[in-house]
Amino acid sequence: MRSDLTHSKIPYWGWTPLQQQAWRDGLKTMSTSAVTIFTWAVVTGLAMGKSPLSTEQALAMSLCVFAGTAQLAALPLLASGFSIGTILVTAFVVNLRFIIFSIGVQAYFSHLPYWRRVILGYFTADFGYLMFTSRFTEVQSAQERKADGYYRSYFMYGLATGNWTIWQSGSILGILFASQIPDSWGLEFAGTLALIAVIVPMLDHRAARWAAGAAATVAVLAFALPLKLNLTLAIVAAIMVGILADRSPRRPG
Repeated sequence: MRSDLTHSKIPYWGWTPLQQQAWRDGLKTMSTSAVTIFTWAVVTGLAMGKSPLSTEQALAMSLCVFAGTAQLAALPLLASGFSIGTILVTAFVVNLRFIIFSIGVQAYFSHLPYWRRVILGYFTADFGYLMFTSRFTEVQSAQERKADGYYRSYFMYGLATGNWTIWQSGSILGILFASQIPDSWGLEFAGTLALIAVIVPMLDHRAARWAAGAAATVAVLAFALPLKLNLTLAIVAAIMVGILADRSPRRPG
């Protein structure tokens, strides 16, 4: 059996030892943020469980959409009786960041068949993108990919597997037990604290701090924009400022 990604037919058991190790490494890396992902997933699940959606509809939404921000943005629109068109447009705008993410990793996975890229696109979320691009900053040549057994592709598979599994576990738990958990528990605030705990250690270099500052500033200043456009603008600002800060020369001393 060939070792490249396009010819591995049996997930994990049909892979080479190096590819299996890459998948496990990705899974282990994602597990470091398990508490944060799980907390936010539970919060999202609770919101869906307390919405007008039936339990079956909420579960289907969690499994099919797999985008917490879009789900939370759609729920009040559903409750208010907005048209499906308005809801879809809102979800699309909120998820515009994934287009930016896709552009950011396109060169890493351009060698994959189209259908594999589509599947990977579904499974790739915020944490997967962040962890992958933080670890791998340069694109490999075809020869380099083949030489290391397509390690990066399988590492991304591990990230995606971990992210999806943790998220769905928390989301489904929240949906099923929404009626048993009072709003007074304040889990939304716990989710925010968990995110802060993850983000702060990542601000260990100048470009990251500038990017975070730009994102926070734009998100607050543009808060009044409809369809949560402030989030999309904040992401664009963070990327632009981060790139400029990374490329600008440091001052001596």
